[in-house]
Amino acid sequence: MLNQKTLQSLLVFTENQRPAPSFILIYIFTWLAWHNQIITTFVQATGDFWDKANAAVFALDENQYMLVFLITCLIFIFRLAFAFLTFKSREALNNTDEEYTNAREDQHFEQNKDIQNLLATLETTKKQLQASKDREKKSIEEKNEAIRKSLTLQQKVEELEADLTLASQNK
Repeated sequence: MLNQKTLQSLLVFTENQRPAPSFILIYIFTWLAWHNQIITTFVQATGDFWDKANAAVFALDENQYMLVFLITCLIFIFRLAFAFLTFKSREALNNTDEEYTNAREDQHFEQNKDIQNLLATLETTKKQLQASKDREKKSIEEKNEAIRKSLTLQQKVEELEADLTLASQNK
């Protein structure tokens, strides 16, 4: 189906068109186009206006009124179909606007639920971050304690080595 912007642009184009001529004018123009020999004979004939008009009318072999009438009806039906399609697209566009509005209202309520879910997730993440910080502090303290113990042991080992070295020198 057409999207909303395309439908709106088509409707703006069709609504800005000039009104189509009436059935009688369509019939007259179709008749003149179908029987173009009237115009060409009128232009090519010599004499005054009435002589030219008589020559143009007698130039018609067969008038074919029914065929011209059917062509005019066909053109008029196309015109009515175009107007009907314009009406239906305007109706579809209005329905689309209503559906969009309804969807926005539904989305508003869903958005509140989404915000609640987001806040719950944020609280959970906050708790996890605090637990992670506590674990980090604990590991840093354990590391520092291990470093202190190793330094203390190293200092004691160095004292013992110094005592052993003095003891071995005194012997």
